[in-house]
Formats: sequence, C-alpha cells, structure tokens
Amino acid sequence: MLRGIYDVATVSDVIHNNSFWMFPNVYADWAIKKMRRNGWVKFPKVVNAPRGTLARWSLEHSKWRKKLFGWYAQNAAIAHTDMFHATSEKEYEEIRAAGYKQPVAIVPIGMDLPRVHQKNRGETKTVAFFGRLHKVKAVDNLVLAWATLTKNVPSSMNGWELVIAGPDCGAKETLVSMVHDLALDNVRFIGEINGVAKYEFLSQADIYVLPSLTENFGITLAEALACGTPCIASQGTPWSGLEREKAGRWIPIGVEPLAAALEEMIYMSDDERRLMGESGREWIERDFSWPGIGFKMKKAYEWLLGTCEKPEWVYEV
Repeated sequence: MLRGIYDVATVSDVIHNNSFWMFPNVYADWAIKKMRRNGWVKFPKVVNAPRGTLARWSLEHSKWRKKLFGWYAQNAAIAHTDMFHATSEKEYEEIRAAGYKQPVAIVPIGMDLPRVHQKNRGETKTVAFFGRLHKVKAVDNLVLAWATLTKNVPSSMNGWELVIAGPDCGAKETLVSMVHDLALDNVRFIGEINGVAKYEFLSQADIYVLPSLTENFGITLAEALACGTPCIASQGTPWSGLEREKAGRWIPIGVEPLAAALEEMIYMSDDERRLMGESGREWIERDFSWPGIGFKMKKAYEWLLGTCEKPEWVYEV
C-alpha cells in the first residue's frame, strides 16, 4: 500500500485519508517525505478525516498504544495535514480541542435514499438498535432502560419488543447475560444484517435508538431516518437536529434519559411516529443527498488548491 500511495502521490493533487492510529493513515505523509528526498517540487495536498478518532473517548481507549504510535509516526502526519474533513460540527470541535489549527471542511456523509418498506402494523411493535455490539455504542444503557420500563410501566410495554442487530465486537456476551439476568423476554438478538435486509429492518422498526457514548457521525441513524423511522440519539452523537426537524429525540447519555424518551415515544400514536419518520426522511433527502455532498467536497478541494473562493463550510482559525 505504501508503494501504491507513493505512485499515486506523484500524479495526484489531493490525497484524502480516513481515520488515524493505523499504518495506512501515515502513508501519505511518508510518500510526500520521499518525494521531497527525491527532489520533487510539487506535492499533493493532504486532507485528513478523523472519523471519530480524535474524540475524547477514542483517545482514552488504548491510550498508551496511541501515544506510542503518535510519537512514532501519526503526530507528524497529522501536523502536516493541509485540511481536515469533519463530518459534523461535533467532530470539528474535537479537532480544535486537540489543538489543530488547519482549515476544516464540515461536510457530512452522503446518503442514498432507500425504498421505504411499508410498516407491518401487526400486534408487535419494535424498538431497534442496529450497529456494532461494542462498548462505545452503550447498548447496555438501552437494555437497562428497557428493563426499567418493563418493570415500572409494564402495561405500556405490551406488544413491544427490543430487537438488537449487528456484528459482535466484544459486547454481545455481556449484553446477552444482562438480558438473561434481568429476565427480559421481549428482547431479541438477530445478528448481522446487510443490504436490502438492513433497510427492511430499519423500515419496519417503529423507533430506532442510537445510545452511543460518542459518534463522529452515526451512519446507522441516518439510514434509519432515510427509511422513515423516528429516532432517539444520545448527545454523544452529533444529531441535535432530531429535535429541530421533529424527527426524534436527542437526549443526555444515560439510562434514565433514555428510559424517559422511550416511554414518551412508545405512548405516541402510530400517526405521530409516522409524521416524525416522514420529517426525518425529508431532512435526509434535503441535507444529506449525494449531489449536495459531492458539490461541497469538490468546492473544498478546489479552495485548497487555490482555484476558487473559500466556501462557507470551510472554517479557518
């Protein structure tokens, strides 16, 4: 890969790297250093997208490994960044909090609008989680909030189930044990789903929940909104617009706020939740469609290369 990136760097104007703390994330910097040693006078610009790796939680996770790798290579590569790409204002703030002064383009991840599957209005209604079963996703908070409702307001939970989908990334055994110990018979794990099955699952859900401790974007929530499903997201995610767009609830991290938001949305009528879901899909179509995202990224590149005026979504210190 390093050899390949060096070959590409000699004919490129921009190299756009995603994430930090792995060897591929320093290869662009190494390639440019090699070009300098070989006497090149024109180098590609380097754009780095942290993708959540500068969040406080992420920096504390495997802290000493990251400090060592930072000293060895990553810190220099980040320092030589010409422009950062943030997928949200939250990620922009994380970049600045880490002390970096380079320009930052805030351009969210683009979304395809999937076909919305008609909700099956049977006797059972579904609260869904879809994503990696990893401790950063705080699915344990969701299970505990669900247990709180099941115990304290059991009448409201009749006909409702919690369905947890996604690959195991170290947390499933703990979550399954929690469900067993709490004697929850209205929780199901269905494993990893992809493609059409993913969008059918999200379309059929009555409520989608993303309780994460931190997210730079939260693509699964955007996918749920695109499927017309109202959402609850923690304030560890950058989805404050859920409240503004009347597409769901944006709540503090923790069990009690999540239980309260779930209770509120479970008590809503089908029509109220449907209207929230429609608002969310319209929001995704308006602000996250690929043509608009592509235009913003292209203009950010052009500004970096000095061929256009600075667009309003690029921020300098």
